[in-house]
Amino acid sequence: MRRLFISIFFMVLFLSPAMAKVTAIEESYLKATDYIVAALGARPDKPGIIWVTRDLKPQITRILRKKVFPLRYRYYQQGNRTVWILNVVGRTMPITTGITIEDGRIIDLTVLTFRESRGSEIRFPAFKNQFDQIFLTEKLRLSKPINGISGATMSSNAMKKASRLALYLNSKLMEKDDPSKEK
Repeated sequence: MRRLFISIFFMVLFLSPAMAKVTAIEESYLKATDYIVAALGARPDKPGIIWVTRDLKPQITRILRKKVFPLRYRYYQQGNRTVWILNVVGRTMPITTGITIEDGRIIDLTVLTFRESRGSEIRFPAFKNQFDQIFLTEKLRLSKPINGISGATMSSNAMKKASRLALYLNSKLMEKDDPSKEK
């Protein structure tokens, strides 16, 4: 009897982590091209590119809180409206997000593809509407606090990082387009 109990105990101990492992399922809600067309009202010719230079690297590192990121970011522009398709890691997998900015303020934030096992609640209007009309302060912070979602903290933080990054890159793009704003 005792051996049976010990055998069952060790089986439960060693097999439960394997059985409890939840695999991430990729959920695509909207194609990036469809989002871009909807945000700009037309299909853009080709994307613009912002290269990550020595000047941008420290601020991007500060925003993303990591030192590894792409060498360039692509954007789509029509007038003073820009669309950014960004991949920001939630817990372990990237979350693809479309962010539309006009006049330095976010007018839309949409989760395009979610790859994590939990936290997909960030795609719902109750969360994403908090980003409407938000802008970036001089200290590279969002202009108002964003309430996270219980159980989706890392996904919520990833959306904050994506919005800060898009706003920062947009401000650098607008500085480059308008020489009077350069220091």
